[in-house]
Amino acid sequence: MRLSRIRQPAKIGMNMTPMIDIVFLLIIFFMTVSQITQILDEPINLAKVGPDGKPLATATLTINLDNSGQFFVAGKNYPLPQLSRDIRTELKRLNNDTSRLKVLIRCDKDCPGKFINELTEELGKLKITLIRLSVEGANSE
Repeated sequence: MRLSRIRQPAKIGMNMTPMIDIVFLLIIFFMTVSQITQILDEPINLAKVGPDGKPLATATLTINLDNSGQFFVAGKNYPLPQLSRDIRTELKRLNNDTSRLKVLIRCDKDCPGKFINELTEELGKLKITLIRLSVEGANSE
């Protein structure tokens, strides 16, 4: 039996395969957790409740504008300053929580835009942001 006189130097090193496996597992774990967190934090509108656990009262105010720029609420004609005062009164009833007052503006198609602008400016001064403008869809005939 012949023994080699040249000895191979001992290799000092580390096996990187288990470490790479662990890194990939950690990457997969954190990607999964971040997706679950995003799903859980999906923005939705939750109902507001008072201290007694009952839902807070909300109000919807429908303002109609005719073709001459007159403001009507519940069939009664209002000049803009009086309408603004009445909206302030309604806000006080709702504890000045503007998120509880929804405004629906119904406007005649021949009404000049300046009246809508004046109304939305006044609502903006009152910090009312829940404003909807009602339109009618075109017939497909």
